[in-house]
Amino acid sequence: MKRFAIVLAIVVVVYLIFFNPIHLPGLPFGKQQSSATLTKQVNQIQVKTGSIRAEVVLGEGNKVRAKLSGKGSVSVQRSGDSIQVKTHRQFSFFSWWDRSKVTITIPRSYARALSLDIGSGTINFDDEATYRKLAVNVSSGSANVKGISADSAQLVVHSGNLEMDQLHVRSATLDLRSGNLKVTHFSGAFNAQVHSGNLKMGITELSGPVKASVNSGLANFDLPNDADFRLNGKTNSGMLRCILPLKEKQSGDKTISGVHGSGTYTFDATVNSGVLRIY
Repeated sequence: MKRFAIVLAIVVVVYLIFFNPIHLPGLPFGKQQSSATLTKQVNQIQVKTGSIRAEVVLGEGNKVRAKLSGKGSVSVQRSGDSIQVKTHRQFSFFSWWDRSKVTITIPRSYARALSLDIGSGTINFDDEATYRKLAVNVSSGSANVKGISADSAQLVVHSGNLEMDQLHVRSATLDLRSGNLKVTHFSGAFNAQVHSGNLKMGITELSGPVKASVNSGLANFDLPNDADFRLNGKTNSGMLRCILPLKEKQSGDKTISGVHGSGTYTFDATVNSGVLRIY
């Protein structure tokens, strides 16, 4: 039994040295790649950050690169039809004062799917880019993303803060579990669900149907004066208010409907609890 335990210990140590699966510093093997080549077969770039500051920038060439300044490690790997960028950093009490940062460079020519998954850290993306699909998922950290056009976008906030500016899409799905989600200079159609938290949307151009549901929390939709929509609203509990003038307006104890502009697009709004405001 003792011999078996010694052999097992040796196997574990060798595995840790050669493959470094938990990214221990100072080991000679298992070193993480810091770049991967973008080819026509790559359909998705996935960025997953933990408790670290991260910045996404656009660059020339055909390489997805990551540069770490400070503690932790970062890997860039090709897996099937995707390139995955992952940061690894053990959290400690002193992490709040740690200024470690990773800079991720994506080729400017890339225009397929981009996924940003933020853990308890922060991420910033401030550049003009066009993608087929955009996905942003915030667990408990914060993200600031600006200047993206996409066929479709999916924004999910579990807890934390997400700010989007100049988001231009055909359609977007917004899922706010808790925390804050703010979208400004938005154009397109959208489906928004607020479980809890605070959602604020500044809409420059409404170019498709809208579905909005508030289970708890607050949702504010700032629409342009020339928006064309037909409102169908109902409440089970809470409050639904439309400050914009409506033609053919009908309102009851738990319903409100009417037309703004030409009424081209439907605006279906449901409030189970909380507040939904259209202005």
